[in-house]
Amino acid sequence: MESTFYSLNTLADILGTSVATVQKWGESGIYPLHKDEKGRIGFISEDLMRIDAIRDMNNGKWYEEIQTKPNRIFTSVELFAGAGGLALGLDMAGLHHVLLNEFDEQACNTLRANKPDWNVLERDIHNVDFSPLYGKIDLLSGGFPCQAFSYAGKKGGLNDTRGTLFFELARAVNEIKPKVFLCENVKGLQSHDGGKTLEIIRNAIKELGYTLVEPRVLKAVMYQVPQKRERIILVAIRNDYAEKVTFKWPSPYHRVMTLRDAFFKGELFSTDVPKSEGVLYPEKKRRVMKMVPEGGDWRDLPIEEQKAYMGGSFYLGGGKTGMARRLSMDEPSLTLVCSPAQKQTERCHPKETRPLNIREYARIQTFPDSWKFMGTLSDQYKQIGNAVPVNLAYAVGRAIVRLLNEIDNIDDVCPSKDDFAEANKIAKSMLPSRPIQLDLLALFEQYKDGVLAEPKIAYKSQWKNLLISLVSGKLSKEFDESKGSVYYTGSKFPSTISLQKLQLFVPYIKGKGVRDLYRITKIRVASKREVSTNAKESDYRIFFELKFMRKLFDDYHPINLNIWRTYNYSSLDNILDE
Repeated sequence: MESTFYSLNTLADILGTSVATVQKWGESGIYPLHKDEKGRIGFISEDLMRIDAIRDMNNGKWYEEIQTKPNRIFTSVELFAGAGGLALGLDMAGLHHVLLNEFDEQACNTLRANKPDWNVLERDIHNVDFSPLYGKIDLLSGGFPCQAFSYAGKKGGLNDTRGTLFFELARAVNEIKPKVFLCENVKGLQSHDGGKTLEIIRNAIKELGYTLVEPRVLKAVMYQVPQKRERIILVAIRNDYAEKVTFKWPSPYHRVMTLRDAFFKGELFSTDVPKSEGVLYPEKKRRVMKMVPEGGDWRDLPIEEQKAYMGGSFYLGGGKTGMARRLSMDEPSLTLVCSPAQKQTERCHPKETRPLNIREYARIQTFPDSWKFMGTLSDQYKQIGNAVPVNLAYAVGRAIVRLLNEIDNIDDVCPSKDDFAEANKIAKSMLPSRPIQLDLLALFEQYKDGVLAEPKIAYKSQWKNLLISLVSGKLSKEFDESKGSVYYTGSKFPSTISLQKLQLFVPYIKGKGVRDLYRITKIRVASKREVSTNAKESDYRIFFELKFMRKLFDDYHPINLNIWRTYNYSSLDNILDE
């Protein structure tokens, strides 16, 4: 293996220590300092062989492990799928997703646009029954949000995770009973709530009948990702296999990738980064950022500019190195966030005075250039910033495949496509019919008097096909006083059941929830000008004429509202049971 140069920053990132510490090692002669061809001070790999991480990178089995192939078609379910970073990496490793669950509309659109054959279930996980897939799935994976858990019990466990999204992941595991499940999360999960959160998760996994492999924090820079991102990985093996197999963590790549690798043709990509959209700095900020050198931050500004830019933060302690931060072309990127231009977490291009654009963001997360992101620019940055780096997921996926191969050797399973086909068919049956956008102009022209339906009186046994919608602005005051008489939709409205079947309306007050029940007496289409003189005559909406029936609750009851998912699945019983 040829000699590799490690800058002070890069070695500090690999070892999880400070730049000052590694600089002292060099100055004290523990490891000799060198200069590279660009004049940067750092170390060379052969001088660092006493360090485990460097020795592993130099002598790792990356190229051997990349040859890993599944013995058969392994089935997978992914939860909290986002824009598909983890899912794509696992797919590249040879795992076949039969179902992906995600709540965010634009992230689901991204998954569908790139992988039309994936079964994407766009629904709140709380409302998903996974039991049809019982015994059909080899791997369940997902990254759940890190939340504060209850610690009521002396031991902690599954009951103490109720109300969190980990509980929903655990419920899915219990309903599916996969052979292995994989969780990923932020590094901070290790120390979250003084370590109590991870301890509760450990006990919950034990209660589920699984054995947890000792979790590890994996540094993305070790796995062919040009980014200083760290994720904790949890792998749990079903108890009937746990003592018979051994999970082996993926070996690291032999060197650290930089922004130069991300943006230009080379080992990572076959072409230079394509042009794409991106946010820009306001002129005032651009003037300041232009003064920051490559790899620098606010501390490199003239003192008066520092004070003006930092404001009160100038006099506080801490490095605040994310502020006015310009990246370096010969270093990995800082961890990407949901926006590249926020003052606390700047991600300025190394050479140009602008934030990183969409395709640069995607390359740093090792998404292929062909992977499209849907929605607004803000949606796209958020999807990419929240993703698991694809190459990190690919490395972990290969380790999972090796584990499943070993499990299959115990089971003496014969390769079969039928198992996947059956699971895939079941997953397809779990998908709702996709919403069809109503053409309100066409409806208006079709129904000349504007009336679409006059629903019959709803009896309690028929209380279903319930419309739950956000009321805002002038309407919210009327509905807050239980005096609402009409609700009108936005300019877009989905149709997942016949409008004529709608019987009941429950107004959702932002920040409060639901409380009152109304009967729908008439459904019609008309111009918004009916309620707003500033509206265009051609701005058609659906109007629901209403009659107050009663209060469902004494006070507002919080619910998870997503109007695009309301119609097929909501009934009054659903609301009362939440």
